[in-house]
Parts: sequence; structure tokens; C-alpha cells
Amino acid sequence: MENCVNCGAPMQADKARGGLVCTHCGSLEALAPLIRDIEIGDAADLPCPSCGASLSNARLDGNPLLVCPQCKGMLIAMLHFVSVIDAASGHEDQHGVVMPRAQKPGDRTLTCPHCRQSMLSHFYGGPGNLVIDTCEQCQVNWLDQGELRRIARAR
Repeated sequence: MENCVNCGAPMQADKARGGLVCTHCGSLEALAPLIRDIEIGDAADLPCPSCGASLSNARLDGNPLLVCPQCKGMLIAMLHFVSVIDAASGHEDQHGVVMPRAQKPGDRTLTCPHCRQSMLSHFYGGPGNLVIDTCEQCQVNWLDQGELRRIARAR
């Protein structure tokens, strides 16, 4: 989750206002082009591994993924992972700042929404210096809010 640059409180996406709104001071930050360009469809009848809300089917430049409308995390099939990253790179400002990684592998354990088994938390071997969660059995990767943007910016 992104934090407010003014007070450090969590930011929530507010599509009606076209940006991220601080939950404490009400500051508005424009949504990254990447978030605006994800086409969100119907509910997928799968729980979000992070917050438990229902995931929604979505597409980024025709590439399928699942998005949590509540916490903004993304579940991406390994088959489409590189294509989604490439698509995100085309929508992201390549000159943005990438902050240091805050999470370490094992800080939490998520449950795969498909098979209900524990996902593996590990360092992502590509750009972005982050930790992602993977279900090898179901061949999916979970990215928390802002992590796809972080990968796209670091390329």
C-alpha cells in the first residue's frame, strides 16, 4: 500500500476523484497511468490472498490478471507474468523513484485463492528489489499494491 507523502498515512484509490486519497489528511495524488489503464471486469469468485475480498477479472493491454478492488493487489498467472510486466512498463513513468524494499521473505504467509495452500514468499529475481508470493502448484504470482508499478519503474 502506498503512503501519503504529507503525513505517512495509507492512501486509498478513489476512481471518482481520479487518484489516491490519504485516509488521514485527505491529500490527493493522481493515479499512476498503469492503474487507470487496467480494465476491471466481473467478479472472479476467488478470495484475495491478502485481504479476503473477492478478486475481479481484469486486463492490461489484453493480458489477463485478477485484481483486488479493495487492497489493489494482483494475482497473475506465470504464463502471462512477463507480458503483464511488459505492458505495465509501457504505461509507467520510467523516471520515477523506487523506494527500498520493506518486506522480507517469510514476513507473512498468504493462501493461494485457487488451491488454498500456502504460497511461497520469496525475493523476485527481476527488477524492482521486492518480495512476491508464488503458488508453484497453481502457477500464479501475487503482487501487492504498487509492486507491479515498482517492477515497471525499475526496468
